[in-house]
Amino acid sequence: MPGIDVALNRREILLSAVESLYGVDRAPQETNSYQAIRIIEPFVLDLGQEVLEQTGGLNTLGFSRPFGTVRPVGISFKTFVQGVGSTSYSATVKPPAGDLIRGCGYLETFVSSNAQGRPMYSYKPLSRVQSQCSITFVANVDGYEHRITGAMGNVNFVGVAATPFVAEWNFRGQLSTEASTTRGTPVGLPTATPARWVGSGSVFVQSLAAVIENLNFNTGNRIFEQRASNALSGSGIIKCLITERQPGGSVDPEATNASSFDWVNVWRSSSGALLYAQAGVAQGECFAIVSSQAVFKTLARQDKTGLATFGVGYNAYETLGDDDCELRFF
Repeated sequence: MPGIDVALNRREILLSAVESLYGVDRAPQETNSYQAIRIIEPFVLDLGQEVLEQTGGLNTLGFSRPFGTVRPVGISFKTFVQGVGSTSYSATVKPPAGDLIRGCGYLETFVSSNAQGRPMYSYKPLSRVQSQCSITFVANVDGYEHRITGAMGNVNFVGVAATPFVAEWNFRGQLSTEASTTRGTPVGLPTATPARWVGSGSVFVQSLAAVIENLNFNTGNRIFEQRASNALSGSGIIKCLITERQPGGSVDPEATNASSFDWVNVWRSSSGALLYAQAGVAQGECFAIVSSQAVFKTLARQDKTGLATFGVGYNAYETLGDDDCELRFF
């Protein structure tokens, strides 16, 4: 309507790209493959600013104008975990979320033929800072956009009953610039229907095909925002680093007889168990979370309308180094 000047959150465009050099804007475009993100709901920007107050010395009870100092920034958003449909993965056909997973400290590897004989993308955690990938984000809200560089973060994968997996992303980075920018309709957004658990997926704990309604897996990275007087951006933060990780999550399996799987004994022994959760069965739609050493840290007995279940909190641990978990698309 003429005369109305408002911005609508529904008219958002979120772009991202892996940086070639840390903190250097990769300039993602809505017309480039794998750079536009299909979000479930409006993203959330965390724009912070720390200030130094001054009383002013004006013989009053008020304050004079403060000085802005460090400007920390973060962005959170949700996506479905989608594959590429009936198409096979290849060196050029990648999972839509692949670059975002790399920004969570994971190494991307293309496998031409996995155990099922299918092309697969594997993501395993990295420890060398020099090998980690940073992300440039462009968050456009109805024509006004914020740019974030040098971003690293976490993802929490959430599965509930017959729904697809949802990825909850949270990144921290350097606040770069803001500007009014008109963008066109993004191209290359994922179109494949996300695979659901019901009738298509499986959850295994050791050899038990566990009946589970809720499952989540979080990469558990600690993000350090390094403040420095020689910061290269106006944010006062010279870089964001992944300095530690403790991946894990929770599941709520039906309580079974000890002869099938002794949940209590595994919890008591802290021995670790294989955790394998998969959605999808067809080529190009499968997504799996794998941990060979899921240690049950907490165990609670629960009731679902008379059905006995367990509330299990777990962490994924290493055995040989950087093998605490793996994410697979095939």
